[in-house]
Amino acid sequence: MIQVVKQLKEARKAAKKAASDPDTPEEMVVGKAWDSTLARRLWREARPHHGLFYGAFAVLAVLFVLEMAGPWIIRNAIDGPVAEVIALRAQGDTPTLEQGMEGPTRELIWWALAYLACTLGMTSFRYLEVAHLTRTGQSVVHDLRVKLFKHIESLDLSWFDKRPTGSLVTRVTSDIENLGEMFTSGLVTLGFDFVRIAVLLVVLFVLHWQLALVVLALMPLLIGVSLVFRGGARNAHRAVRAKLSVLNGYLQEVLQGMRVVHVFRREARVSQRFRDLLGQYLQANVRTIVLFALFFPALDFVVNGIQAAIVWVGGLDISSGDLEVGEFFQFWLYVGMLLNPVRELGERYNVLQSAFASSERIFQVLDTQPTVASGSRARGAAVRGVIRFENVSFDYLPGVPVLQDVSFEIPAGATVAVVGATGAGKSTLANLLMRFYDPTRGRITLDGVDLREYELEELRSQFGLVLQEDFLFAGSVRENLVMERSEVSEASLARALDASRARVVLERLPQGLDAPVAERGATLSTGERQLLAIARALAGSPRIVVLDEATASVDSQTEHQIEEAQDNLLAGRSALVIAHRLSTVRKAHKILVMHRGVLREQGTHEELLRLGGIYARLHRLQFAGDGG
Repeated sequence: MIQVVKQLKEARKAAKKAASDPDTPEEMVVGKAWDSTLARRLWREARPHHGLFYGAFAVLAVLFVLEMAGPWIIRNAIDGPVAEVIALRAQGDTPTLEQGMEGPTRELIWWALAYLACTLGMTSFRYLEVAHLTRTGQSVVHDLRVKLFKHIESLDLSWFDKRPTGSLVTRVTSDIENLGEMFTSGLVTLGFDFVRIAVLLVVLFVLHWQLALVVLALMPLLIGVSLVFRGGARNAHRAVRAKLSVLNGYLQEVLQGMRVVHVFRREARVSQRFRDLLGQYLQANVRTIVLFALFFPALDFVVNGIQAAIVWVGGLDISSGDLEVGEFFQFWLYVGMLLNPVRELGERYNVLQSAFASSERIFQVLDTQPTVASGSRARGAAVRGVIRFENVSFDYLPGVPVLQDVSFEIPAGATVAVVGATGAGKSTLANLLMRFYDPTRGRITLDGVDLREYELEELRSQFGLVLQEDFLFAGSVRENLVMERSEVSEASLARALDASRARVVLERLPQGLDAPVAERGATLSTGERQLLAIARALAGSPRIVVLDEATASVDSQTEHQIEEAQDNLLAGRSALVIAHRLSTVRKAHKILVMHRGVLREQGTHEELLRLGGIYARLHRLQFAGDGG
C-alpha cells in the first residue's frame, strides 16, 4: 500500500508539471478522474445502438441467475442428502447401495445433474456474452470512426498545419479502438457489476446477517485500495497515449522523408531519435505496469483478509449449531461472486481510464469547428469568373502578416500571373481564392459576391487547381483523373488529356488509363505526375484555373509541352498563375509582383520591363545569360 501511494504521488506530480509546461501536448492536460460530462457524451455516441446494450444486459442477467443457482444447488445437496448420509453414519446405520439409490444417493444424483445443467447453461451464455458485447462495441466503434474521419475532412487546413499526421492517425485508429474495448468489456460489464454487487449483498444479509456484516465492514478496505489506485491510472494512460502519438508522428515523418535520410546519411541520427521516443513510450508503459503490479497484490491481501474473517466467524457459528455447513458453503461461494467484481474493478477501471484518455483526444477533434464555414448561396446562374481581391490582409500567425492590403482584379476569361521571391505571399493568394483560409481583413469576391457567401462545395467545383507537388493516390490513372466526379465524362477526360499533353504519359503505360499508380505516384516521374495533375484539374471543365508553380518541377521539354498548350488550356477561363520562372507568365494579361506580402507592381510583361522595378530586376537575374 505504501508503494502504491508513493507511485500515485509521483503520478500527480507529473500531471501538475505537465499542466504547467507550455510544451506539453494538449492531450496530457485534462482534469478530473471521473468526468460525468465525458461519460454522458460517450453514452450519446452509443445511444443509437441502445438495443444491443439492452441485449447485452439481458444476457448478463440470465448468466447471473445461472451463477446464483450453482451455490444454491450445492447448499441443498450438502444440507440434504449429504447431511442425511453423514447423520446415518454417525448413528452407526450405514445404508446399502440399494437403499442408498432409493434415498439420499439418488437425491444427490439429481442435484448433481441439476448443477451440470446449470454449468452447461452458463457455458452457452458466456459465449453469448462475449459475442454480443463484441458486436456492440464494434458497432459503436464503426459509427464513431466514420463520424471522426468525416469531421476531420471538414476542418480547415490551418488546423492540419499545427498537427502531425501520426497524431491524427492515432486518434482515428488506436484511440477509437480503445473506446471499442470500453464498450465491449468495460462499460456494460462495469454497470452490471454494480447490479451484481447490490443483489449479492441483499442475498448475503438474507442468508446470514452476522456474516454479511463482517463482509460489509471490511468492504471499505477493498474499495479504498481501488479508489487509491484510480488516481494514478488515468495520468499513466494519458501519458502512454501522448507518447504513442509523438512516436507515430515521427515515424510517419521519417517514412515520408526516407530519400532525404539516405542522401544526407542521417540513418544513425534518425535511429537514435526513434530509440529515444520509443524509450519514452516504454517508460510510460512501465509506469502503468508498475501501478498494476502494486495494485493486484494489495487487492489480494485485502480479499484474503475478508475470507479469513468469514472462516473465523462462520466456523464459530457452525460449531455452535447456528449455521449449517451447506449454508456456510453457499455464503462462501456468494462472497466469492461478490468479491470478484470488486477485484476486477481495477481492470475495468484500467479499460475505462484508457478509453477516457482516448475519448478526450477524440472529442478535442470533434469539438473543433471549422473557421472557414460554408455559406448558403448556391451558384444559380453560370459563373462568369470575375474575381476581385479587395484590401485583403492575412496572417497565418497572429501579428505576423503574410499579405497586407492587397487589391487586384481578374476579369472574366483573363489570365493573371503572380511572381515574386519565396515567401512573398504568392501561394497564399491561391489558398485564399480557394477558401482554404479566409482573409484576416478585406474580402474576395466572385462575380461580385463575397466568397464566404457561397456553399463551399459549390464554390470549389468551379476551380481547377494544380500545385507544385500535387498528390496522386494509390489506384489507377483513371481513378486519379476522375476522382469520382459526376461531371467528368469520357469526352471531357479526353479533352483534358489532349490539352494538358498528358497523353505522352499514357503512351508509355501498357494499361493506359487503367494502369496502376503507386502511393503518392512513386512509379511516375515528377514531370509525369505534374501532367496528370493538370489533366485532373481540367477534366471537370472548371471555370477558374489556379496554377501554383505548375511548371516549377518539370524538365524543359515537359515545360515546353505545357507552354504550347497553355493558350488553349486557359482560353475562356479566368486563371491565376503563380510561377518563379518568368518565361511561363509572359503571355499573361496582367502580372502581379509581390514583395513581402505587398503588391508592389502590376502590368503586362512589357510594361513591367519598362518600369525598371522589381520585375525587371528578376527578369535580368533569370535571363542574364541568354539575352531573354
